[in-house]
Amino acid sequence: MSEHVIDSGEPYHPEKLDKKEYVGAAAYFEMDLRTGVVLEVEDFPEMRKPSYKIHVDFGPVIGKLWSSAQITNYSRAQLIGRTVVGAINLGDKTLPTGFVSQFLVLGSLDPDGTVRLLELPEGVLPGSMVA
Repeated sequence: MSEHVIDSGEPYHPEKLDKKEYVGAAAYFEMDLRTGVVLEVEDFPEMRKPSYKIHVDFGPVIGKLWSSAQITNYSRAQLIGRTVVGAINLGDKTLPTGFVSQFLVLGSLDPDGTVRLLELPEGVLPGSMVA
């Protein structure tokens, strides 16, 4: 596994991204990717990079989970009520502040590293599996 290194400028420009090694379909199907609705958004000034704490409802089976996300390019008003995609079975991560991040919110990266959340059509139910 290679170390994640950030360069200045546009580290995530598609021309700079190497193709990852083959892992097989089984690795993908082990991921539990679900849709959820953002309920709360809190500032998280203790983090090194601008971040929010987000509380997301993943439906009746999974329930409500918290995460830290570097998505401050969205306003709190733009996030509350928005349907997002989360990887919910990666395990809890305790951040240096003591906050426990329970899932990873998914998006694409602009060349400069800005996260653009995945867009979903209206009517997707919280807790729906992403295939």
